[in-house]
Amino acid sequence: MVLICATAVTLRRVMPDLIGVVRTGVGAARRGADVALALPRIALALERLAASTEDLRRLADTGDELRRLLRAASSEDLTSARETLQRVADTVAQLNLAVASLNSTVSPLQGATERLGRLVDRIPQRSRRVFEMGSEEAPGTLG
Repeated sequence: MVLICATAVTLRRVMPDLIGVVRTGVGAARRGADVALALPRIALALERLAASTEDLRRLADTGDELRRLLRAASSEDLTSARETLQRVADTVAQLNLAVASLNSTVSPLQGATERLGRLVDRIPQRSRRVFEMGSEEAPGTLG
């Protein structure tokens, strides 16, 4: 009886440890599978990065050229550029106001046009007279 109790006590201590080991193993296997599934995407991303090295090199060269231009620029050039950019910003702000005004004008017209279109679609189709305009005189004209 003492042996059975000692074994039961040992099992109670070992079972949680064994369950924890199994859970850890299952979690590690799941993470390993996630990594294995992510490898093709990582390879594709690396290929894209390798293909863009020329673009990165050109960007770095452009940055060097820009630094050289900024060192050579005078305060007059910078002032002129600032004024030009301010005029462009003002023009864009005016355009935004014009677009907003146009939008508020056109939006109600769009709804009215759609309603008119539905009304026209409900009118029964009648045969329409087609007049040829050419060498002959059009009907109803004096000739």
